[in-house]
Amino acid sequence: MAIAPSKLGQLVEAEWHSEETLILKLREHGLVRKDTSDAELRSTFQQAKDEHAALPSGQRRFSSMNERVRVFLKPFLSAKGKAWAEPLESLKLPD
Repeated sequence: MAIAPSKLGQLVEAEWHSEETLILKLREHGLVRKDTSDAELRSTFQQAKDEHAALPSGQRRFSSMNERVRVFLKPFLSAKGKAWAEPLESLKLPD
């Protein structure tokens, strides 16, 4: 079963080319708590990458990398970030 899309997952997908840019965008949008360090975010990205890479190739198509990152970010999300992480419903939210 695939992980449903979210607004946060879409942001991650758009900015995944650079961890620094992704961190900047997460902060600019107020999606992560202010007490979250860049190192914690980078570690979260790496954990998501590692778990994704460990999946058998046939299962990777059901679990996109950007939505996997969204799930791993959960402990660091602000209230707005949690709303943006809500699968499907968050797609209706304004920026």
